[in-house]
Amino acid sequence: MNKKLSSLKARLGGNRAIAFVCRNLGLKILSLFLAILLWNYVISTNSSITRTRLVTGITGYLAGQGSMSSNYSLALLDDPSAALSNISVRVEVAQADFYKVSKDNIQVSLDLSSVRTAGTQQVPLRAVSSYGRVLSITPSSVSLTVEPTDARSIPVNVELNGEGEADRWYAVTRSNPTVLTVRGAASVVQNISSAQVSVDIEGEKNSFTVAEPYVLVASDGTEVPQTLLDRSSTTVSVTTSVYPTREIAIASDLSSVITGTPADGCYVESVTLQPDKLTVAAEQELLDSLTELHIEPISVDGASQTFSARAAVSALSSFKSISADEVYVTVNIAEEQISMWLEDVPISYINLGEGLTIDDPQETVRVLVTGPRSEVQAMTADDVMATVDLGGYAEGEYVIMPDFGEWAGSGMTFTTERTGISVELVENAADGKEKDAEGGA
Repeated sequence: MNKKLSSLKARLGGNRAIAFVCRNLGLKILSLFLAILLWNYVISTNSSITRTRLVTGITGYLAGQGSMSSNYSLALLDDPSAALSNISVRVEVAQADFYKVSKDNIQVSLDLSSVRTAGTQQVPLRAVSSYGRVLSITPSSVSLTVEPTDARSIPVNVELNGEGEADRWYAVTRSNPTVLTVRGAASVVQNISSAQVSVDIEGEKNSFTVAEPYVLVASDGTEVPQTLLDRSSTTVSVTTSVYPTREIAIASDLSSVITGTPADGCYVESVTLQPDKLTVAAEQELLDSLTELHIEPISVDGASQTFSARAAVSALSSFKSISADEVYVTVNIAEEQISMWLEDVPISYINLGEGLTIDDPQETVRVLVTGPRSEVQAMTADDVMATVDLGGYAEGEYVIMPDFGEWAGSGMTFTTERTGISVELVENAADGKEKDAEGGA
C-alpha cells in the first residue's frame, strides 16, 4: 500500500514539473535571447576583448624616395615592386572590429627617408591599420641596393612605323622635346643611350601631331625600365609631315646635260643618267606643273674618251623631299669618223683549186678606209691585207670581194675602188700539156 502511494506521488510530481516547464517555455526562450544580446553588447563595448587577424596579399608602396634623393643624392638601383606585392600583416583588433579588418584598410610602406648611405641594406617595412594594432609584418624588411644619383641628357630618336600610303611622303619635321633629362642610379643612367619614339603612319594622308610615350634604350640595345627614374617628360610630341609624291623624269637631251667642247676630233655620242627618274614630294599643285627635272651640266671640255661623273640635281626650294640629290652621268665620247684612200694595198690569194692558176693576177688594190680619225690617220697600205678566197671556184672569170681580216672587226670599214677584185682562173699550163700527150697516144 505504501509503495503504491509513493509511486503515485512520484508520478504526480513529474507531471507537475513538465507542466511547469511547458507553462514557462516562451519565457525561457526570451530570457536566453536577452542573455545573448546582453553578451554581444558587453563584447562590442568592451575594447579589452580582442582577437588576432592575419591579412595577406597586401601591396606596399614606396615612401621617402624624394627625400632620399634630394637630401642624400641617392637612388634605388633595383625596383622593389616584386618584394612589395604580397605582404602579410598580423593585427590585434577588438572583437567588434574583427571582420572590418581587410587589406583595403591596412597600409604598408617602405620608407626610404632613413636611408643615408649607398650600398646594399635591409630597410624595414612599416604598417598602419585603420582597426586595431599591427603585431607583425611578413616580410619585416626588404633588401635594397642604393647608388649615388646621376643625371644626363638623352637624345630623342623618332621612327615611323606602319604602312603609309604609296603616293605619300612621310617625315618627322618636329619633336618636342628633342632631348630628355634623366636622373637615377648612376650605373643605370650612364648606360642609357637614347629615347626611342615610334609613330604609326598607317592610313595617314595628311600631316598630323601626336604625343607618344618613349622607350629608354641602353647601349646594348635593351630596354631600360623607367619606374625608378626621374624624367623631364613622360611623352614626346611629334609632328609628322605628309605630302603627295610623283615620279618625274630628268631631262636627258645633250643641251641640258653637258657643257663645253670635247677634244679635237671627238664628239659626245650619248649620255646615260642613273637614275633617270626621281620621286619628288611637294604640294600637289607644284607636282602637277612639273614636266621634268634638271641637273647641273657636266663639263666635257677636252674630253677624249668616255667618262662618268656625279651631277647635282637642281631641286626647287619648295620641294619637301627628293629621292636623290645627285645622279650618275655617263658621257659617251666618240671619235669623229673619217675616210681615207689607201693606195697599193697588197692582195693575197688563198685556196686556189688544184690544176688552176690565176691569169695575170692583180697584185694591189686601192681601198677606201672609214673609221675613227686617230686609227684611220695612223694606217698605211702595209698595215692592211686584202685576201681573196678562191675556195670552190672553177676555171673562169670572177669578181670577188676581198676580206680584210681582223681590221674588219675593229669598227673600220673597207671599200675597194671597184666592186671587187677581177680574177680569171685557167688551167695550169703543165697540166694542159700532159692532157694533150695522153690524147695523142
